[in-house]
Amino acid sequence: MMTKSLTQTPKKIAYYLRYCGNLHYFAAIKPYLDYFLQQGIHQNYLVVQQLSAESSDREYTGYAHLFTDRCDLDSYDLVLTPTFLREQERSNQTRAVQIFHGMSDKPFTYDRDFSNYLLCLCVGQRQAERLLQNECNRNMKWVLIGYPKFDDFPIQPNLFNNDRKTVIYSPTWRKGNISSIDIFLDNLDVVHQITKDYNLIVKPHPNIFNSDRQFYDPEIVNRLKSISNIKLVCSGNVMPWFAQSDLFIGDISASGYEWLYFNKPAIYLNPQPGRLQRSADVSSMTYLWQCGDVCDDIQQLKHLIDENLQCDRYEKIRESILHYSVFNPRDKGATKRGIDRLEQLLHLNSLQQV
Repeated sequence: MMTKSLTQTPKKIAYYLRYCGNLHYFAAIKPYLDYFLQQGIHQNYLVVQQLSAESSDREYTGYAHLFTDRCDLDSYDLVLTPTFLREQERSNQTRAVQIFHGMSDKPFTYDRDFSNYLLCLCVGQRQAERLLQNECNRNMKWVLIGYPKFDDFPIQPNLFNNDRKTVIYSPTWRKGNISSIDIFLDNLDVVHQITKDYNLIVKPHPNIFNSDRQFYDPEIVNRLKSISNIKLVCSGNVMPWFAQSDLFIGDISASGYEWLYFNKPAIYLNPQPGRLQRSADVSSMTYLWQCGDVCDDIQQLKHLIDENLQCDRYEKIRESILHYSVFNPRDKGATKRGIDRLEQLLHLNSLQQV
């Protein structure tokens, strides 16, 4: 996708990842980075607090030379951030644009103050409405663009070469005690029940593998790696693996909204049975659970998989929540809408410097 640039004056664009291990942040900014690299006008930098071995991860192939630890964000003409900038990371002069790396129901996303950002590129109406409920954000600058990761996600070779159905389990990370991964690992008998009849991909949140992040536990990583008859995936972009799958198992993960793109069955493994339950309240962190069965007892998980693959009862609500959550989710135009806004900001910056 190439469009004519509004400005031919080279600018310095920072893509703020904070840590090299934040592969999911890279997946979020990659559509924009690819565009500006192909355009060949501006200087592009992957900005991290410190360079580390993770910068050689295979997902950075062809991009590793862009890494820098120059974290003075005010020295860049534009800062695209898929994370939420902390107070010590920015000033009132930082020209920040929020690129949301997901569309989670997690409440801490909507507690942030975006009032001093140049722009927030919102995924859809649900996200925008929730952000605007925060008094700090009543006057924030925002626009609906959709979800660029839906536009042109990469294709990966099939992980399985058989005619069995494929189940993908994609738990969130362990912040806030809302990940089901401990329940999953403590019930390997259920995992073995599943793998007897189905292919099983386990694709956790990248923070599970990221030693720079709080709540990282190497024992969990080792336990995941020791499970037989599964395919364990560490990647910043879950879409290629979703494309190979027939049923999704999640919890409070933002990846559950990405799964809606495919409109296939979903099951939500409850990380706090007896406390969390499905809710139609858009401010609830279980709002997405309307889109499938909720599993409060993992011993029933295999039965629910069988049942949902035989009869999908949630197609209509999934489509409804997808279109509420993502602006024009399947029109392949989100990246261009975002680029158009970024080009306008770069052009305005050039005019102000004249």
